[in-house]
Amino acid sequence: MKRTLFFLLLASLCASLEAVSPSGTLPVLYIQTENNAAITSKDDYINATYYLDNQGLSDYQSIGSKAEPLAMEIRGRGNYSWTGFDKKPYRIKLADKQPLLGMNKSKHFALLAHADDSNDRKGFMRNAVGFELSKMIGISYTPNAKPLEVVLNGDYIGLYFLTETIRVDKDRVNIVEQEDEETDSEKITGGWLVEIDNYDSDPHVTIKEGGKHTMWITYKTPEELSTQQEEYLTQQMKLIDNLVYGDKNSSELWNHLDMDALAKFYIVQELTDNYESFHGSCYLHKEKGANEKWHFGPVWDFGSSFNRDKSQYMYQGDVWHNHWIPEICKFPAFMERVKEIWNEFYKGNYNDIYTFIDSHKSQITQAAASDKQRWSQYHGSQTIGTYIDRTTEVLRKNATWLNEQWGDKSGGNDNPGGNTGGNTGDNPEYEPSDDVVECMYVWQGGKQVEYKIAEVDSITFAEKDKGIVAKAKVPATWTETIYVWIWGDGISDNEHIAMREGDWFVYVHDGKELNIIFKQGKGWTGNKNQTENIYTTSSTCYILKQEGDKKATATEVDCE
Repeated sequence: MKRTLFFLLLASLCASLEAVSPSGTLPVLYIQTENNAAITSKDDYINATYYLDNQGLSDYQSIGSKAEPLAMEIRGRGNYSWTGFDKKPYRIKLADKQPLLGMNKSKHFALLAHADDSNDRKGFMRNAVGFELSKMIGISYTPNAKPLEVVLNGDYIGLYFLTETIRVDKDRVNIVEQEDEETDSEKITGGWLVEIDNYDSDPHVTIKEGGKHTMWITYKTPEELSTQQEEYLTQQMKLIDNLVYGDKNSSELWNHLDMDALAKFYIVQELTDNYESFHGSCYLHKEKGANEKWHFGPVWDFGSSFNRDKSQYMYQGDVWHNHWIPEICKFPAFMERVKEIWNEFYKGNYNDIYTFIDSHKSQITQAAASDKQRWSQYHGSQTIGTYIDRTTEVLRKNATWLNEQWGDKSGGNDNPGGNTGGNTGDNPEYEPSDDVVECMYVWQGGKQVEYKIAEVDSITFAEKDKGIVAKAKVPATWTETIYVWIWGDGISDNEHIAMREGDWFVYVHDGKELNIIFKQGKGWTGNKNQTENIYTTSSTCYILKQEGDKKATATEVDCE
């Protein structure tokens, strides 16, 4: 009887696994290997066929069909992502170039599983956000990556991200493709596509960084080196290394490294706090020509991002040894340029990243639920939306910390707004005094706007033509930092604002979903102390209260 029950349970489990199917909210890539062969190698492709079903989604084009699948090859890819998870990443090579998911036509793509993202409760966010920031800040090429679901040999294997591989191509790393085994002294100056690697198994040259640390430079293009090519690449890396560890006031390094490309690359790694970014999967490329510079990029692996409360630069503490960047950050000219690019970006289009995250969340939510059914061991108990929100919060804190280090202090997306003094009594009316600053600043359309206190804070607290005005009173017992999160389409959308304990705080926005207010402290984990969501369509005032570790409350009060 026990044996019968065991087999019934086993059959039931197998049936439930087989029952997992695509969510219907994303295109589905169907792959069938020749003779149903398993994919066991990262080195050797096996033959397969495929078709892409757009699932009736108008934004995507179906390619091939079940009746007429197209030829392709497939193999494994990755290092830890290949060995550490049952949900595997793959490299695919199509027989003919195709515009999969609207990307530029190519034969070469990766299917990234990001099992580590779900396993680490990051909401499939790390590469998605890192890639988007790279595009936003203007790095010359960033791989496109789009979500889809995959069925392999009839088995639904979950949510994947179809990603352009990094390669020399007019639509990717657009440099001359240097021939293998080249010997001509002019031609071996480029184009080069190489990677600062953390594995010594790939074909590489080796230098001693700063005379101490072994540094592996894996070459991607060309793939096979002549003696002349190997000597040239080694000498170039040693030259840069000597300059990196040389005179920090010299400009000679920037005759060989593109400063702007490195500054943008570095800023993206800091925003994501990717503490492995200059340790491995760190790409550089160089065009042909003796006077051409090396450029950092494209970005690739953000698997060590969003893991910490940011209180230091990504290379400090050195969970992994990050090559060159700690020394490069000692160059005053480089850091000056980093700050210039940061301030332009942060005051400009940086906040667009939160719009992207909202779209990303909406796009993958149902597919992530199906992925959780298939790979429950890599998902936590909470929803994908919770993990995305949590990772978004880490990004916000990273950005604020960086702006404290690099901001020019003339205003920015983390301007606290409100008056710096304030009425600390029980009456929410504005009571001017000698201690109260007569102006406040708010942010509208990405620009700082100055208001006179009298214009926004009055006994009647009337609706203003600039948007909804609200005021909140923070309990004096809240001695930790308080954060305001403003959601929706408001002028302060998706930014956090620090509040001082005991103060009235005045702010403005133009949406209906006003805010959620958090108390940072012991109860921060899981947002234990946040208030309930506050919704308003008119100007209003709130008194915030909290008992012990209970959820805080926001009680609307009469502003008159």
